[in-house]
Amino acid sequence: MNPLLAPRFPFDPARVPFFYGWWILVVTTVGMLASIPGQTMGVGVFTEHLLQESGLGRLEISMAYMVGTIASSLLIPLGGRLLDQWGSRVMIVFAGVGLAGALFLLRHTATLLGWTQGAASLLPATWVSLAVLSVLFLLLRQFGQGLMTMVSRTVLSKWFDRRRGLATGLNGVLVSFGFSSAPLLLNTLIQQNGPAETLLLLAVTCGLGIAAWGWLFFRDQPEDCGLLMDGESQETRDSAPRSRNTAAVDVPLEDVRRSYTFWIFTLGMASSALIVTGFTFHIASIGEHAGLSRQEIYSVFVPISVISVGAHFLSGWLSDRIPLKYLLMVLVAMLALGSLGILHLETAWGRVLLMIGYGVQGGVWGCLSVVAWPRFYGRKYLGAISGLFMGVVVFSSAIGPAVFGLSDKLTGSYAGSAWAAVALNLLLFLGAFRAQTMLTAPPAVAPDSGNLSS
Repeated sequence: MNPLLAPRFPFDPARVPFFYGWWILVVTTVGMLASIPGQTMGVGVFTEHLLQESGLGRLEISMAYMVGTIASSLLIPLGGRLLDQWGSRVMIVFAGVGLAGALFLLRHTATLLGWTQGAASLLPATWVSLAVLSVLFLLLRQFGQGLMTMVSRTVLSKWFDRRRGLATGLNGVLVSFGFSSAPLLLNTLIQQNGPAETLLLLAVTCGLGIAAWGWLFFRDQPEDCGLLMDGESQETRDSAPRSRNTAAVDVPLEDVRRSYTFWIFTLGMASSALIVTGFTFHIASIGEHAGLSRQEIYSVFVPISVISVGAHFLSGWLSDRIPLKYLLMVLVAMLALGSLGILHLETAWGRVLLMIGYGVQGGVWGCLSVVAWPRFYGRKYLGAISGLFMGVVVFSSAIGPAVFGLSDKLTGSYAGSAWAAVALNLLLFLGAFRAQTMLTAPPAVAPDSGNLSS
C-alpha cells in the first residue's frame, strides 16, 4: 500500500477521542453536497446560459445531456468495481479532480465550441455543438453525480450497522436541504457573479477542495483502523444479538443481478432520478408555462428542502424498525403525487402537491440509497453493487430531460410527461408488494430467486 493512502496516515482514526464514524458522517455529507454541480439541480441552473453559448435549442440541449449521461451510466459500474479494489481515498481524489476539470471546461463552452467548429469545419455546426456538450455532460455526470456520490454513500454505509438508520437520518438533514435549496442558491450566485465566475468558484470548492478533503479524512471501513462498526467493543459486539441492518452473508454481484428485490428498489429510485431530473432541468421553462417568474419557480425548492429534511430523518429512524419495502412504496406514491402537482403549477394547491410529493420522496430516496444495499447484500461487494445501482439511476436521469423536452416540443406543454410519471409510479407501487418483508437476511442466498430482506 502507498504510505500516503495508509488508513492511519496522516493521523490514526483510532486515536480520535470519539468514534471516528461520526466524523465519517460529516465528511461524507460534505462529499455528497460537493456533487451538486454534477447533479441535475446544479446543471439545470446553467441551462439558459448553455442555450445562449451554444446556439442550440432546448430539445438539442436535452439530447446532448441524455447522450452524455447515458455514456456516464455505462462507466459508473466500472467505478464501483474500482472502488472495491482501490478504496475510497483514491476514488474521491479522482472524482474531485475530474469534477474540477469538467466545471472548468464548462466555463469555457463558447471557446471550446469555437475551436472544435473551426477544426471540424466540414461538419454541420449543430453536430459539433452537440458532440462537445455531450462530452461536457459526460464528465460532469461521471465525476459529480456518479463517482463522488457513490463513494460518499458507500463509505458512510460501511461505518455503521445498528445505528445506520440514525446516521442516515442525520446525513439527510444536510443533504436533503442542500440538494433542494441548491438551485435557488446557484441561481443567486449566477445573478450576482455571472455564470463563468460561478463555475470557477464551484471548480475550486466542490472539485479541488473535496479532493483534498477526501484524501485527508475518508477511510474505507472501521476495521482498517482497528475499530468496529458503531464504535462498539469486541466484547459488546460478541454479546449482543446479531444486527438486522447488515446481511449475514456477503452476496456477490452476479447473484444480486438476479434479485427481484434489487431491481424493484433500483427501478423505484431510478424513477425518481428520471422524473426529478426532467423537472429540474426544464424548471425555468415549466415555470414559464405556468405563468411563474424564474424566482417564483425556483422558490418551490425551499419548502421541498424542508420537507425532504424531515422525511429523510424520519425514514432513517423507520428503516431500523420496519421492512424497507414500505419506504419504497411511500417513495413512488409521493413521486406520483408530486407529478400531479406539475399539471397545476399555476395554482397554489398544485404547488403544494409538488412540494409535498417531491420533498417526501427526496428524503426517502436519500435514506434507501444508503441503508438498502448493506441490509440486503452485506459490505464486501458494496462498491460493485452500488456501481450497478448508480449506473441505472444515472441512465434514468439521462432520459428525464429528453422526455420532458420532447413533451414540450410535440404538445407545447409538459402535461404528457407528468401523466407518464404518474402512471409509471403507480405501476412501481404495485410491484413493490412482491418485495419480501423480512427484516433480516437469510443465512444463504438462493441464486434462482435472489430475494433478500426488505
